[in-house]
Amino acid sequence: MGRVAQLGEHLVCNQGVGGSNPPASTTVFFAFASLIVCAALGGAPAAQAPPPVEPERFLARDSHEQVTIAARPLLDPLEAEKVFGKNAALGRAGILPVEILILNERAEAVRVGLGRIVVVTGADKFEQIDPTRAAWAMYPPPSSKKAKGGHIPRPAEDKNRTKREEVEAALRVRQLRAAVVGPGGQARGYLYFDLGGAALEPAAAGVYIPEVVVLPGEEALLFFEISLQPYAR
Repeated sequence: MGRVAQLGEHLVCNQGVGGSNPPASTTVFFAFASLIVCAALGGAPAAQAPPPVEPERFLARDSHEQVTIAARPLLDPLEAEKVFGKNAALGRAGILPVEILILNERAEAVRVGLGRIVVVTGADKFEQIDPTRAAWAMYPPPSSKKAKGGHIPRPAEDKNRTKREEVEAALRVRQLRAAVVGPGGQARGYLYFDLGGAALEPAAAGVYIPEVVVLPGEEALLFFEISLQPYAR
């Protein structure tokens, strides 16, 4: 490809121009400009897309019929702080972020029912929580005061508003939202699960994905169940 590109550039940059002869100064100007354009075409590297993430980087994963789904729970508060910012006290609010990777090696697109993904441990099942509710759980607004003596109370100052908005934005921008993954493609992002104050033991927990279908025929694949045991401390 390199030799072909150089040949194409040579032909474009050295082709003749028909018609009347331009003044000498114009000829010199265009020749100089052509040299600059040719040098830029020859030396500029082609833009490259970021490399795909290998599922082997995730310790917990499950595969069916050329579709692999991997999961990585963010258990370390310091790591969560690096990912979402210093104000993201997810663990203190009982919220577990889980990084999900979907790799589709099929020739057809697949759709994953993201909203139906849950974390399971024993008989317990933990549903997802959206970024807005998660941020409000971490930084709730002040409670409204009751009116006294017929006077309308002034609303309390919301000192947590800035932190709440920052955390919500950080969670939302990293949230997994690409439900459809094209042929040979992948999707990656975080889902957030409300543990409701429960202590999660990765050795006995897993991520359950009940809905994965092949498009456009809506052919259902076997459910995916990813054990989080490899992340047990």
